[in-house]
Amino acid sequence: MREENVAQLQQLIERERQARKEAEQVSEEKIRELTLANQLLQRHLDSVPCIVVALDSEGCISMVNRAACALLGQPESALLGQLWFERCLPQPSGGSVQFPLFRQLVAGDRLAREKLSEYAVIDSKGQPRLMAWHIGLLTNQTGEIIGTLSSGEDITEQKLAEAAVAESRNLLLKIIDTVPARVFWKGPDLRFLGCNTAFAKDAGMQSGDDMIGKDDYQMAWAAQADSYRADDRAVMASGVARLHFEEQQTTASGETVWLRTSKIPLVNDHNETFGVLGIYEDITEYRRIEADNGVHMAELTALNTMLIEAQNQMLRSVKMASVGRLAAGVANEIDNPFAFISSHLVALKGHVADLLSVLEAYQKAEPALATHADLLAAIEQAKSAADLDFVQQDILNLITESLDGVHRVKTIVEHLKDFSRVETAEWRLANLEQALENTLSLVWNEIKYKAKIKKDYAGIPEIECLAPQLNQVFLNLLINAVQAIDERGIIVLRTGFDDNEVWVEVGDTGQGIEPEHLDRIFEPFFTTKPVGTGTGLGLSLAHSIVQRHGGQLEARSKIGQGTVFRVTLPRERLIDKDD
Repeated sequence: MREENVAQLQQLIERERQARKEAEQVSEEKIRELTLANQLLQRHLDSVPCIVVALDSEGCISMVNRAACALLGQPESALLGQLWFERCLPQPSGGSVQFPLFRQLVAGDRLAREKLSEYAVIDSKGQPRLMAWHIGLLTNQTGEIIGTLSSGEDITEQKLAEAAVAESRNLLLKIIDTVPARVFWKGPDLRFLGCNTAFAKDAGMQSGDDMIGKDDYQMAWAAQADSYRADDRAVMASGVARLHFEEQQTTASGETVWLRTSKIPLVNDHNETFGVLGIYEDITEYRRIEADNGVHMAELTALNTMLIEAQNQMLRSVKMASVGRLAAGVANEIDNPFAFISSHLVALKGHVADLLSVLEAYQKAEPALATHADLLAAIEQAKSAADLDFVQQDILNLITESLDGVHRVKTIVEHLKDFSRVETAEWRLANLEQALENTLSLVWNEIKYKAKIKKDYAGIPEIECLAPQLNQVFLNLLINAVQAIDERGIIVLRTGFDDNEVWVEVGDTGQGIEPEHLDRIFEPFFTTKPVGTGTGLGLSLAHSIVQRHGGQLEARSKIGQGTVFRVTLPRERLIDKDD
């Protein structure tokens, strides 16, 4: 029995040994599988560019990848088992602020994960590197949290760049806020992406942030929104800036102001338009000043015109005064010689007439010499040599023409005297239409072969005037009219009146006066007539006479169509202290 028991015991031992051996083989195989799996996992983790760290429930490092070792500057062997939050993290105030959050996380507080999503580690150079963390919880077969697996991405440079961008953006916004112009920018949907404070206040907002997402229809200038948005679309569609145009806007205060606006398309790095930038300045005050300046300029222009007219009048007066003194001297010098020349010619004409009558008596006695043939032949020869028939006919014509020439010279002398006011006429009531008729009769012989007279008289009332002097004015105007007509034309005489004035017009269908000459035709000695056909004193004298009567002498003319001179005189005499 004992042997059987021993045999059975040996069998049991053998089976147990065999079972242990098989179990050991299975365990070794699982260990190898786990080891291979760990090695494969480690290779995968080492290939990840970001750092990966596994922590147990106490916060000690249980696994770390190659990227983490490189960043921390320590081998894996030096890191495993170390307390992560004490060795690898900055320790402000002597303790880790993240470790309590870690303890909360492994205890099941999932809100702590968000708080641990971003914190710094100390790199190999002892500098903190800000990391963005993605944290996963490690659990056992029963679901109990036994640690964490975290991947961290270095965002230090990104954060620095973001900080620099934010700083630049804040600086840019401050700069935009300091400029006096209003600045805004919109997106492709024409909603505001931002603006400076000045623009926001025009819209009735406190700051540019209040404008973001809104459009023009929500602003104080909603009535102009369609026009503004049409401009924005045109600028974005064309890609071409629209600069310095003027428009109106209604501000939050209800005031309508003038703006000088520029709109520029916003383009990204791919040359795609993604919005529009607007810049404008309030030019309402400039507009007001400009309008005031326009009024002032008009006033200055009018004043300058008055000054120029006054200067021209002064120069004309100076010229007239000088010519007056010259005229007085010339008139006095030549008046007496021409007086006795005229007298002698009149006497000579009478004597020649007497001689011709005596000669005629002798001619009648010639038949009585028929018996004295030699004497009669001598007389005939003398008559033939002297061309007696022609002399008899021409001598009186020559004396008559000489008297006409003397009369013309005497007229010029009288003009000079009138111009210099050596002689004065008497003021009396006169009918200017009758005066015009009397003057017309004097020059009818010069007019009738060149012009037809048309009359349009209004029956003007009598006025107190210096009639002889006004006759001289009409004479000059009529002579000028007929001389302006080349072959045949029309001279129109027209009169009119109102409660204050009477006027007389002398018009012709002649050559007309060049525009550059119209301002000079009343200057003394200025003439457009050929040399020897005009003295240049007629219109100047007429102008002086009309001015003395308190009136105006004006001319209007068109080349090739003719000229009209208008004499305008007051119905009531303006008393002159020199009269």
